[in-house]
Amino acid sequence: MQSSQFISKINQRRKNGSQKMTGRVKKGLFIVLEGIDGSGKSTQVELLARRLRKKGLKVITLREPTEGRWGQKIRELSKERGSITPEKELDLFIKDRRENVLKNIKPALEAGQTVILDRYFYSTLAYQGARGIPLEKIKRRHQSFILIPDLVFIIDVPVTVGLKRIKDRPVIYRLFEEKSYLQKVRRIFLSLKDPECVVIDGRSSADAVGRKIWSLLTKKFPALK
Repeated sequence: MQSSQFISKINQRRKNGSQKMTGRVKKGLFIVLEGIDGSGKSTQVELLARRLRKKGLKVITLREPTEGRWGQKIRELSKERGSITPEKELDLFIKDRRENVLKNIKPALEAGQTVILDRYFYSTLAYQGARGIPLEKIKRRHQSFILIPDLVFIIDVPVTVGLKRIKDRPVIYRLFEEKSYLQKVRRIFLSLKDPECVVIDGRSSADAVGRKIWSLLTKKFPALK
């Protein structure tokens, strides 16, 4: 199926009331992959992008924190515990995300491209919520600019599994990779009941998880089959 034909079907589905979002109605498909560190979400971003491109869709992959000035600041300050307060951390994530939405995500969607994002607003709920910031406060801080995805796949693995998978990689976010902290993060992820969120068991092989994601995506958007 041609990309333009699929986009037309997506927009018809939204007109029928199945999709709601802030701001202008988007044209492209917006998918987010979430999960704790070591869940395998970054691998699934690439697998899904490859599959959608084979279907003829124009796909861009993005991640948060971004490579922009605010994202780089987050990485720098998160290497050591105690280097940044939860409130300051939240401020940086919101600045980084606002810039990403306005400069990257929204223009791509309006151009009819499919956007697959590695981490988004839901990670902030989980990670900064685990640092003690009320979830409702985090949501309010995003209301003026956030775009709601078509689907959010939360890839769930036990914390011990996630940490085992990342044990040999360089430590990038020291605080975010501690067991007790990630247990809180995981609980928040699993508590999210937003209609766009779907929890997937991430303990299987990457291919098996990818097949499950594809099954759920094509169930919601049959035109992809």
